[in-house]
Amino acid sequence: MAAFDPALLGGRAALVSGGGTGIGRGIALALAAVGCDVAVVSRRAEHLEPTTAQIRERGVRSFAAVADVRHPVEVEAAVRQAHDAFGRMDILVNAAAGNFVCPSERLSANAWRSVLGIVLDGTFYCSRDFGRAMIAQKRGQIL
Repeated sequence: MAAFDPALLGGRAALVSGGGTGIGRGIALALAAVGCDVAVVSRRAEHLEPTTAQIRERGVRSFAAVADVRHPVEVEAAVRQAHDAFGRMDILVNAAAGNFVCPSERLSANAWRSVLGIVLDGTFYCSRDFGRAMIAQKRGQIL
């Protein structure tokens, strides 16, 4: 027995940054399992196709965009393309993350800047551009 109605989010569309791997991928698949069309964004194209294929297997539409959330022009293009693909955007999940498996005392300044760029700047860029679409359509949720 499913925990949620398989059509709970039917007719809605989500964008998941970092949706090609890890927690973001899991969230993207969970959204699809409850009827949501899902756009996934990842820095690496090779992470996108397996995820979008599994989303489509759940009977919903999927869109993939290669974008580095640290670059606002790439984010803006991905949000616009996802909106064009689905005709709407209802949910943004900021799941893109950067981390290095090492003790913090060994983390370089460049590595730290990379983590901040993805987690802080990327979340802002995604939320800002998605927020603009939300304002225009008078609906939406940002996570």
